[in-house]
Amino acid sequence: MSATGVTALSHIAIATPDADALAATYVSALGATRGGEEVLDDGGLRVVFLHAGPVTFELLQPLKPEHTVAKFLETRGPGLHHVSLEVADIAGQLATAKASGARLIDEAPRPGAHGTQVAFLHPKSFGSVLVELCGATEKH
Repeated sequence: MSATGVTALSHIAIATPDADALAATYVSALGATRGGEEVLDDGGLRVVFLHAGPVTFELLQPLKPEHTVAKFLETRGPGLHHVSLEVADIAGQLATAKASGARLIDEAPRPGAHGTQVAFLHPKSFGSVLVELCGATEKH
């Protein structure tokens, strides 16, 4: 089983209780620019994109206390949530990861921001880092 592999870093996601305050810091300290913004998961999660040179940051602000990012903040506090890797063939990459013995959180791709398809790989297989596979997309 062979997928085409990772084609790029899609984004670095950071969990925060206040996306606007954190965005202001990235803008003033790093010269980042604000990109698009979306509300996902049936109104449970606000996502704000920032661009700093070739790097995209995705700020995750939970809007509902039951959202997984809200639970993440309760247990771990603000900080790195996941690293997202762009792949050309998300289903193929999931199959390759599974065949290699990596633990999957998502057995199949699901909707993500900007109409993308995403799937998460378990941190226990990746040095305690939650890895998101993201279907190739335009930067927002």
